[in-house]
Amino acid sequence: MRIVFVSHNELGLACLEELIELDADVKHVFTKPNDANISDQVEFESFCHSHNIPITETKSVNDNLAITTMRKCDPDLLFVVGWSELVSSTVLNIPSVTAIGMHPSPLPRGRGRAPLAWSLIKGLDETALSFFHLVEKADAGDLVGQQLLSIDIDDDANSMYQKLIDAGRIMIREYYPKFEQGVIPRKPQEEEKATWWPRRRPQDGIIDWNRSPQEVYNWIRGQTRPYPGAFSYIDGKKVTIWDANPPNEDTVFVRPGEISYQNGDAIGVGVWESTIEITELQVENDKSVTGKQFLEYYGFQIGDQFQDHVDQSG
Repeated sequence: MRIVFVSHNELGLACLEELIELDADVKHVFTKPNDANISDQVEFESFCHSHNIPITETKSVNDNLAITTMRKCDPDLLFVVGWSELVSSTVLNIPSVTAIGMHPSPLPRGRGRAPLAWSLIKGLDETALSFFHLVEKADAGDLVGQQLLSIDIDDDANSMYQKLIDAGRIMIREYYPKFEQGVIPRKPQEEEKATWWPRRRPQDGIIDWNRSPQEVYNWIRGQTRPYPGAFSYIDGKKVTIWDANPPNEDTVFVRPGEISYQNGDAIGVGVWESTIEITELQVENDKSVTGKQFLEYYGFQIGDQFQDHVDQSG
């Protein structure tokens, strides 16, 4: 089957690698130019050149040049993985068999943006990678299949992203041979069960230290790498919180946001009726440090307090 492949992220590259391992006939790859605002972007050029696959950088697969190039490829299948743009009906009608995408949520639940981050922020214990037919409406097409993924207490955005990549590889190996045999699974989504998760922007990561320890922990782990990170302010400086220990929920009397103790490389910070141990932080654009180094290198002390805004009182 002739394939056109569209992606700019690590999940997409893993799926493309699996297709090549299965001797799929990939006629062309479209990817985005380097963009610092895409948190999980990876480059495809090296892989494509090593396998003699033509590649085009484009900001939109809906533009005339991309459409003309796709039509020349005369694809049976169009794969669109991790592409931050709705695909037009013109493009969806190019492949002779179908256009297929992937979405990291258990569709129909979790349509929309940032589904992996939301799964962690909301404290879910399970999510999924959904393989589905693309239609004009976002994430609404018939399902090809789903790979369920457990969310463990120690998981964060980075570890879950690796689980997604593994799931993507599994699904390509499972379903592409079926596609070649003419078996194209279709299971309509249950529209009445659909939910919509909103877009998240970097500035949405501000930490509310008045939340419960579990909520703050989920907030931090849901937005860590490859995403921009949860953050707070102290002494007028923005501090990104990259990692924390799972909370124990012990009741502690401490001001929300206050650095209350040091425990090894971690610092305990007050939240609602408890504390949470922060293990990795980054001040402004400096290198990330442990909680212990945060106190030693920057001169912060027990009793100093994180804020949800820049304190301009001084």
